[in-house]
Amino acid sequence: MPVLTGAALLAAACGGGGGGGGAAKPAASAPVADRPRTSAPAARKVVIVVDKKKTETMTTGTTVQQVLDQAKIPLGEHDLVTPPREAPAGAMIKVMRLLSAPVTKIVRTPAPTIKKKSSSVPPFTEKELRKGKPGVKIVQIALVRRKGKKVKVVISEKVKSKPVPRILAVGPQSGGGGAAARLNWSGLANCESHNNPRAVNPAGYYGLYQFSLSSWASVGGSGKPSDASPGEQTYRAQLLYTKVNGRWQGQWPNCGRFLFS
Repeated sequence: MPVLTGAALLAAACGGGGGGGGAAKPAASAPVADRPRTSAPAARKVVIVVDKKKTETMTTGTTVQQVLDQAKIPLGEHDLVTPPREAPAGAMIKVMRLLSAPVTKIVRTPAPTIKKKSSSVPPFTEKELRKGKPGVKIVQIALVRRKGKKVKVVISEKVKSKPVPRILAVGPQSGGGGAAARLNWSGLANCESHNNPRAVNPAGYYGLYQFSLSSWASVGGSGKPSDASPGEQTYRAQLLYTKVNGRWQGQWPNCGRFLFS
């Protein structure tokens, strides 16, 4: 029996039994899994407005703070940023430079007055139909720099309640008729005040017909006669004439005669 040498043993192990003696095939290796591919986000345009000055920047930032950092826009301690710094960045970012922390205040807004004409109210008088109620706003105020000066500005405001208008019924703005209206009031006014509805006598007489404050109030007048319209002054002079039953001498002793000229 032939003895196999080392070379023959190796050949038998690699090539099998008989002939051929082909080269050995390498063992197949397991496929390597694909690694996830990562890429930087595409740059996009964002408009940044700082104290109303607009600039544009190309950025890959996803939050407001990242965009501002890439644009090299530093923020102060109190600067107001819209949207907030941690929020996702949109197409526009607004920055208001503040020199102080915002202060919140409650502000009352005055109630407007609505006047409605009414024939049931005496001429040149008013009647309150509904009281007004002021509104309330919550405002935030902070110091900013404008044109080199520190000024206070309202940076935000929110309406808490709207004002409720005051409603007044207003009587006719013309005098009544009757016997008194047919007298020569222009002649009386010319003598008393030279037809000056704003005339004031230091002795305490006012307007076209030189009313005293007491006689003016006695016929429904308010304030000073010289502040009223000429029409109201004439209307109340006629009321006064009627109230004293035509005894004009006690009211206009020097000029009353011109009522009949």
